[in-house]
Amino acid sequence: MSAKITCLIIEDEPPAMQLLEDYMQKLPMLELKGKFYDAIEALEYLKKNSVDVIFLDINLPVLSGLEMAALVPREQKMIFTTAYAEHALDSFSFHVIDYLLKPVSFKRFLQAIQKLQLHILPQPVKEVTGPKQDDILFIKTGRTVIRLQMADIIYIEAHKEYLCIHTSQQKHLVYKRMKEMAASLPDCFVRIHNSYIVNLQHVQKLGQQLVEVAGRELPVSAGYKETFQQHIQQHMM
Repeated sequence: MSAKITCLIIEDEPPAMQLLEDYMQKLPMLELKGKFYDAIEALEYLKKNSVDVIFLDINLPVLSGLEMAALVPREQKMIFTTAYAEHALDSFSFHVIDYLLKPVSFKRFLQAIQKLQLHILPQPVKEVTGPKQDDILFIKTGRTVIRLQMADIIYIEAHKEYLCIHTSQQKHLVYKRMKEMAASLPDCFVRIHNSYIVNLQHVQKLGQQLVEVAGRELPVSAGYKETFQQHIQQHMM
């Protein structure tokens, strides 16, 4: 990687193009190498040049951003931009660092760059330690207190005033509110719906409005979609 993070903008709307360029100028670690209004011109540029990251609009004329993403090397890092949130899950099959919904605020842009730096800059090796206290959860079901391994929890489902905790072995019914349960769980558990929390470690497939865990398809509601997408992007390779 060069001393600066080299960038390419592909955006067919001049105001959106200018906004991204203005944001880049505020961050000295970024270097804009080129900007294009359509994907075909950008592909010609990339035949002879390389950049660290491409800011790619999904809704482009002739060749869409998703179609272009399929034509560049798989390891090419990209940050998608679009006015349509429903495209986000389609982008996960590519090396997407983040997904920015227009109009993009500077705070949101900065968060994307911070994620990008985590993928580009060398990270310190984490020391391997034994099980932590956060790896276990004690739940009261009836008159019994049960000890669960967090990794065994696949998803949690709301049933009126009760929650059903689905594990790899069995189900446990507990009297607890969904909001309280979500607050007590580590970051790998993400709420995707008023009635569902999933463990990212057990997510198998993603769709436009569905996620598959342990062979079961669960709905992803609009209110939790963006947060869920951000968690998925943090674990993209």
